[in-house]
Amino acid sequence: MNARLAGLLLAACGLAHASDEAQRSELRRQRAAIEAEYAQRDQACRQQFVVTPCLERSRTDKQSALQSARTQELALDDAQRRQRAQAQSQRVTEKTEAAQVRGDKPPQPQLPKPPRVETPRPVKAASSKPEAPDRSAAEKRQREGFESRQREIKAHREAVEKRNAERAARKPAKALPAPGSAVAR
Repeated sequence: MNARLAGLLLAACGLAHASDEAQRSELRRQRAAIEAEYAQRDQACRQQFVVTPCLERSRTDKQSALQSARTQELALDDAQRRQRAQAQSQRVTEKTEAAQVRGDKPPQPQLPKPPRVETPRPVKAASSKPEAPDRSAAEKRQREGFESRQREIKAHREAVEKRNAERAARKPAKALPAPGSAVAR
């Protein structure tokens, strides 16, 4: 029964494909006719005294005609996409049915492995002895890091203040002469 259904589906797709090709060739013919008519109207407009409004009307008429042809073409493309998707779905269904008839297990989709997330360790009681030296060492490292960052910040602040004081101590540059006081040579 599935073979007959698949045969009918393929025959329908073949007829639809032939129909689609006929419609596409008709759309190409319409598009060529629109372009030819536009060229004739363009030549006729150029013979008139007021060319621009005539050309604009001609151009808008051409665009609207081409837009309707484009809409029809998009509808054909959409229908063709749906037919391909339906055929693909049918092939997958037939393949899984054939595998079930043979007794095979259905293929498992290959999913990417989820990223490994480390779960946080449960917090142990503060009275645990083995962790105390590690904790004090970690606190010492953190304290040393904090103190070194504070020293760096202080050194940077002092350097900036020194640089600003040097700039302020310098004598300001002389002002430019006024534009009217320039001597003509």
